[in-house]
Amino acid sequence: MTSGAARQRLVLIGVDGMDYDLTQSLLEYLPNLRRLRDAGAFGPFRSVFPPDSIPAWITAYTGLDPSEHGVLKSVDYFAKGHDRLKVDTSVLRGRTFWDIVGSNGFSVCVINPFMAYPVWDVNGVMVNGPVFISGEVQVSDPARVEGIRAPSSLGGIVAFPSKKTLARFREKIFADTREQAEFGRALFARNRPDLFFQTFLTMDRIEHFLWRYSDPRDPTYPGPNPLEESIRDFYQMIDAEIGKFLALLEPDDLLLVLSDHGHGQRCTHCFNVNEYLRRRGDVVSRAEKNRLSPARVVEFCKNRVLDLMDRFDLQDYIKVVAKIVPHVRKLKTGKHLTDNARNRAYASDFTGTNPFGGVCINKGLVTDYEEFRDSLMKDLEAVKFEGKPVFQWMKKREEMFAGEYLDRFPDILFEMRPELGINWALHTDLFTRNPTHKAISGGHRTMGVVFANRRSQFPREPARIEDLFSVILSFFGIEEPEGKKRNQREV
Repeated sequence: MTSGAARQRLVLIGVDGMDYDLTQSLLEYLPNLRRLRDAGAFGPFRSVFPPDSIPAWITAYTGLDPSEHGVLKSVDYFAKGHDRLKVDTSVLRGRTFWDIVGSNGFSVCVINPFMAYPVWDVNGVMVNGPVFISGEVQVSDPARVEGIRAPSSLGGIVAFPSKKTLARFREKIFADTREQAEFGRALFARNRPDLFFQTFLTMDRIEHFLWRYSDPRDPTYPGPNPLEESIRDFYQMIDAEIGKFLALLEPDDLLLVLSDHGHGQRCTHCFNVNEYLRRRGDVVSRAEKNRLSPARVVEFCKNRVLDLMDRFDLQDYIKVVAKIVPHVRKLKTGKHLTDNARNRAYASDFTGTNPFGGVCINKGLVTDYEEFRDSLMKDLEAVKFEGKPVFQWMKKREEMFAGEYLDRFPDILFEMRPELGINWALHTDLFTRNPTHKAISGGHRTMGVVFANRRSQFPREPARIEDLFSVILSFFGIEEPEGKKRNQREV
């Protein structure tokens, strides 16, 4: 697209957590997305590693992989203070695709980009709320929104629902999404920007908290229930809202619908990686020879209480307990029992309880780093659960990344089977039930989706989230900033 040609618009709709396999299975119920597939393109959209919303959306905005932008944070819903999570947005300001498109003379309208708050001046308008529930919605240029009420639900994560409030939670999520879509279309019609970008974060919430109520294959599925069609209903609602956006487009406008990662059933069991490493001699426990030491008794009680809460369907109390127990993160990751500075190797806690994780190695405590890493990887790859290998793949970090923040990743990276998540419990079985599955039964997957109303312009198959930045700039005939790299390796 050149400045002398008739202006074509790019409309980008981001749907957090929209899963490729699930979308494909539901297409018969999604007429507007089916239209896009038939007339244009539909395919998987590979996320980053780890496939968490924070690093994934920042990669989408900047084209930088996580080793280049350095933001690896994820949200632990059970952690005290998770609703106060902060991310330094200096990594974003002036470096996003909408900043660069705007600085080249094209008008932009950006609504609800995850983590991009407070808003900043753009060539057009940027509207967003805080990452979590408290705070005010901000508008970079109020004149462009005058007379159109911005939804108070813009921003990030909503309240953590209990079993009793799930129905109200569902209805609020649906209402918030419709309100946000209506606001986006009103702003698009008012400003007719060259680039329109709106993110919907609500699908991810529905899937996290209602997966087990909607999927009979989940071992904790409660049987027929009033919430069992919630995920399908939400996909249908998103499809209807996308149809209304389609009706506003001119024939030459390009529409992209995409997600930052996929979603599926969250892990039902945990591999206690630090316990494996303790038995291997790499993790040093303070209570190795004293079964009655206070720290070991605390660990036993923690594991037993969590197991009983799970078995007796008391998952709503896990978060309550987490709020009142002092040093709960140290307790969760076993740091009351071990000091990582004394361990030759230990499980990283950079991604939370899910199949994606890694192992850190203390180079100063091993004689030959590469020999030790190779030996550890070989041993880990041999571990089995119920007769099958635990890991789907395992790589050295430099085989996947090469950015300046490479050292923020563990030395060894891996993805386990989807039914397994990483855990840090010590002096227990190698494999245990995931006690938080019932509370958060949906979890992230690598493959999101990408739809387009004409043939995809992505350079690789499957399309990748780190290429979105280039595709957008190419649409507007803009060269990428000098020095920008492509460092993520093949998985």
